[in-house]
Amino acid sequence: MDSYDEFIRENAPVSSVAIADVKRAATSRIHLNLKDNDSIYLQLIQADGSISGRGNLTQSKETWPVEAVGMLQENRLSLDVTASGGELYKFSLAREGSAVIGDYSEILPDGRRINGTAEGKWNI
Repeated sequence: MDSYDEFIRENAPVSSVAIADVKRAATSRIHLNLKDNDSIYLQLIQADGSISGRGNLTQSKETWPVEAVGMLQENRLSLDVTASGGELYKFSLAREGSAVIGDYSEILPDGRRINGTAEGKWNI
């Protein structure tokens, strides 16, 4: 009679694991410099033109967590970043190589809007 190990080896079910296509689900990092030495660092996941991610907002030497969602169309990136304090940053960025530059609006919890220019690096 065969041992249990041989039985398992010969009769084990075959299984497979689906691995996402790198082109369809790519990860990247982006670092944006904002006004007054503020900055945002994000780790992003891109799938079929949609982008989402998490990271940190640094203001006045303090750091807060942020979440991001957006869309990539050709070399244009639209990104909404929400900080834990309720601030919403709306970015419209253009990418050339690893460099990104564009405009943003910071919408504060009280409804005030502050506009600025962001520039940084996107490592894909």
